[in-house]
Amino acid sequence: MLNQPLRRPGVVTLAAAAFSQTADLLQTEFRLAKAELAEKMTALRGGLIMILIGAILLIAALGMILQALVSILINSGVSPSVAILLVAGGSAVIGLVLFLMGQNRLNPAELSPDRTLNSLSRDSRMVKETLS
Repeated sequence: MLNQPLRRPGVVTLAAAAFSQTADLLQTEFRLAKAELAEKMTALRGGLIMILIGAILLIAALGMILQALVSILINSGVSPSVAILLVAGGSAVIGLVLFLMGQNRLNPAELSPDRTLNSLSRDSRMVKETLS
């Protein structure tokens, strides 16, 4: 009895183990995808907030620019109108910068779950090789 060779697992045992490991792998991949999508949604939310803030500042800048133009027409003086134009120009620059930063964060390439897609592709190849 002590000299009996070790039994190798049968085909059914190996197939069951492969399917079990595949199921575990898929569960892990889905958890990874969920975490990565949550990360991407946070970036999306941040981009939308920056666009909103940029839009608000651009609206305020437009109001100030219009007030400056009215002031220029009424007063034909330099001092009050120039001050209003400087403030409106500064608001426009800040608003535009925030708007463009938010727009860049909404780039579709940035929102795709690349790590998960690559991992799923590798896992698919591994499963095919294992079952072949």
